[in-house]
Amino acid sequence: MPSKTKSQLMAENAAFRARLADLEVTSAGRPTGNGGELSQSYIVESRRIREALTTSEIRYRRLFETAKDGILILDADTGRITDANPFLQNLLGYSHAELRGKMLWEIGPLRDIAASRGAFRKLQQKKYIRYENLPLETKDRRHKHVEFVSNVYRENGTKVIQCNIRDITARHQAEMALADASKEMEKRVEERTAELLTANRLMKKMLDEGKRAEERLSKSRERLRNLSGRLQSVLEDERTRISREIHDELGQALTAMKMDLSLIRRRLLSDGLGEPAAKIQDIELGATRIIRTVRKIATDLRPGILDELGVVAAIKWMAKNFQNRTGISCKVVVKGSDKISDYTQATVIFRIVQESLTNVMRHAAASQVYVTLERKDDLVDLEVRDNGIGIKEGRISDSKSLGLVGIRERVLLLGGEASISGKPGEGTIVRVTLPMEERAIPNA
Repeated sequence: MPSKTKSQLMAENAAFRARLADLEVTSAGRPTGNGGELSQSYIVESRRIREALTTSEIRYRRLFETAKDGILILDADTGRITDANPFLQNLLGYSHAELRGKMLWEIGPLRDIAASRGAFRKLQQKKYIRYENLPLETKDRRHKHVEFVSNVYRENGTKVIQCNIRDITARHQAEMALADASKEMEKRVEERTAELLTANRLMKKMLDEGKRAEERLSKSRERLRNLSGRLQSVLEDERTRISREIHDELGQALTAMKMDLSLIRRRLLSDGLGEPAAKIQDIELGATRIIRTVRKIATDLRPGILDELGVVAAIKWMAKNFQNRTGISCKVVVKGSDKISDYTQATVIFRIVQESLTNVMRHAAASQVYVTLERKDDLVDLEVRDNGIGIKEGRISDSKSLGLVGIRERVLLLGGEASISGKPGEGTIVRVTLPMEERAIPNA
């Protein structure tokens, strides 16, 4: 059976006393036995109630004495202390004799709880007062914090006030420590927040500066790319001009000289001067070699076929010439790209194929090359694939690989995309995609 609380035992005691009083009043109006004695039933019931009351009071007293909370009993009319349990005596540092008979507000530690008769009257009227946390200073100047609860009830027909005083010092100290820790944490959070805000501002400043620097760099790259495009355009124009001058001026002059030498040689032979005629013939053969060299130089600068017949014919001519010179098989496949009329685009495609074939000849150790030119809707796809040793990864992005850098720059100037890849033993692939709309580099 679970043990009863102080309040339950007090209520039980009051019930027993009330029952005993009722029994006495009832028996007083009843007739006694033959010898003037009380009836047996009254005696038995009275004894039972008194024994139960005694047992209940013993239980209450035992609970009162061993309670782990302070218990203070006051006279409800006068406010004098009538009893105090050992726990309260130890808590306050006063003996039972020092407490008994004193007014509540006369006890030093309790002055803050009931500092005046007015407060005590308020306690009498309300019959219940509760303080969650009150500071106390014990007789030996120790500081405590308590929870104070008071109730008014009747005992033996007299109103009494029971004050339960619970020591919450440890809890208060823990709460204060938690509050201090919370304040410290808040302080650290505020400091950290301030640091983060400062860091964020600095980071934003750095990002803004980085963004501005990136914009400046982007504009600088754009200017450099435009300059590069302008230089490429000027270079192609200059190549075309020099090629034509060599072909037209120097080529024609050498051809005329060869014709004159041939005429002189024939006249010498008709005059019977064989030895001078043989000498003139040697000079004539030398002039023929010079004419071929001049034509080659003019063609290397800019082949006339590119301007006269277009980029497809020029690529086929270049592939055939490459195969004859190197012995490497070179096949050209064209799909829907027979007519690329844009001057700049045609030049870029031709130069990319030319640079790719030069790299194959110098580095690939290949036996076959495939050139594919295909038009898809508004795009032109160019692919140059070989079966050589494959380009190394480091060389693809090497800034010293000027030929590859040139390919990328030419493509970017036209708003296209270029990719260069290779695998050891599987060859190298150069892929280029260009938009068909005209993006010619300005000549001025």
